[in-house]
Amino acid sequence: MSESANAGGQVSFSRIVVLGSGGFIGTHLCERLKLIAPDTEIVGRALPALDLTVGEQADRLASLFTPNTAVISLAAIKRQLGDTLDSFTANLKISTNLARLLARHPVARFIYLSSAAVYGEETTDTRITEETAPRAASYYGMAKLASELLLRKAAEQNGQTSLLCVRPPLIYGPGDQGGYGPTGFIQSALRGEPIVLWGDGTELREFIYVADAVRALGELLFQDCTGVLNLASGRSHNYLDALAAVERCVPLRQPMTQRPRSKGKADHGFDNARLRALLPSSEFTSLAEGIRLTVEAQRRATT
Repeated sequence: MSESANAGGQVSFSRIVVLGSGGFIGTHLCERLKLIAPDTEIVGRALPALDLTVGEQADRLASLFTPNTAVISLAAIKRQLGDTLDSFTANLKISTNLARLLARHPVARFIYLSSAAVYGEETTDTRITEETAPRAASYYGMAKLASELLLRKAAEQNGQTSLLCVRPPLIYGPGDQGGYGPTGFIQSALRGEPIVLWGDGTELREFIYVADAVRALGELLFQDCTGVLNLASGRSHNYLDALAAVERCVPLRQPMTQRPRSKGKADHGFDNARLRALLPSSEFTSLAEGIRLTVEAQRRATT
């Protein structure tokens, strides 16, 4: 999918539906939407009350999918639960059911939270743009790319939905369940466990603080921009940078553990010119500050 985000004017809605509202990003997003749209009905749907892999359950959303409604879909089987064919199938079921629903019940606005994994994790590219050819190599990335295409087809069929597929790199922050990266490092450090570093830790990645991500999603919701958009700061860091920032906040009680990479080293970076054009006043939290805020939140949650 090479279509990049095209901007129109400001829009408004009578209702905003957040799918996956009970998850890490969804919780933060609902709080943000209540702040910026206090007079708009905010409806959250999530597991276990709603399983979008089941068509009959997805169809329950039909009454909420109206021409003056906006939908943000965060619902997905997370990569941390295993990058398997089963997770691919489950993620595709979610998007198939949503695409079928969207084709029959148009909404005004639909934002799909995709992933930078569509560009591939094994290829070095430090100037990724929306025109960069997708090279998804993981089941997660393949499912995200296929989901974008399914939803785009549904929006084209109904002829009424403004669709934006947002592709972020790794999002971290308070409430995240961990994985490899800043939040996982923080959790290991706070538990007094050794932090595991794969390879030498010098590969470049983007890490987006969750408050920045939901702020951007909230602003993009009310803009009539369509296509695909990379939600990136344009600043890459390596895992050693993240580790050093964690150690400044939490003295490590165990020495770091290094393990051999299972794949080749690949550096990733983004050109976020399109995002800056759409949101010229947007700012991104530094990695050091984001890690400090996450550590503080984790400590508060355990006291």
